[in-house]
Amino acid sequence: MANRAVADHDDWLLGGASVIGAAHERRGVPNQDAIRWVPAGGPAKRVIIALSDGHGGAAHFRSDIGAKLATDAAVTVLDWFFDADDFAEAADALPGELVACWREMVAAHAAEQPFGADDMLLPYGATCVAAAIAEDRMVLCQLGDGDLLVGLPDGRITRPFPTEQLPGEQTYSLCLPNAEDHARVMLFRRDAREGWPDFVMLSTDGVAKSFPDAETFEGVVRRYRELGRTDLKATLDGLPEWLADVTRRGSGDDVSLCLAVRGAGRQQETRDA
Repeated sequence: MANRAVADHDDWLLGGASVIGAAHERRGVPNQDAIRWVPAGGPAKRVIIALSDGHGGAAHFRSDIGAKLATDAAVTVLDWFFDADDFAEAADALPGELVACWREMVAAHAAEQPFGADDMLLPYGATCVAAAIAEDRMVLCQLGDGDLLVGLPDGRITRPFPTEQLPGEQTYSLCLPNAEDHARVMLFRRDAREGWPDFVMLSTDGVAKSFPDAETFEGVVRRYRELGRTDLKATLDGLPEWLADVTRRGSGDDVSLCLAVRGAGRQQETRDA
């Protein structure tokens, strides 16, 4: 008999899922979302979660690749944040570093697989939402649409960045010439007098759009916080089926969701034969 890894009070457990949109599946269009979390398995005190929504459409014909590169760039840049001497300075530099890293990755991909277009970045257009969490600090970053919510031990769910109101389906993008100007960053430092977050959720906009209003969606977020803290493995196992139902009944868009839950493993110790 061997114990599975169990998180202590400050360890985080991660997971998520991405499901092709019902409308995209009917049209034979690939999933243009991307999702990534580090480390890939087991509890950890330093974690990164990231997701991206490729824009799709004829102008953004490589946006599924652009989305994957966005999550890779976020992990690369946020990993650097952990080792920065000045956290505030690193957070200020994050938008420019993220955009520059993504552009370098896009340029490398385009060099390997050339195409004829005047604007190299436009075909790869995508958003980016990410969080990096350590024992004493947390940095959140968002460029473009999607949802980022944080849960506190007293049960409150907060939305650090207000929803941006742009016409129609428009959103800010990594492919814009001044993309870094539209990135929003927030740095948290741990304070013993205040509750340290125990839950972070990222989702692409296809999830929230599948619910009738923001209040209903945030009720779902609260429920996922409760489920994740009770049994994260079962919650994650059921996530693909739930997301498939969400897109089928709702937006028809690709839907992706990523969770980070602190201390959940203490409630989930089991034994393997």
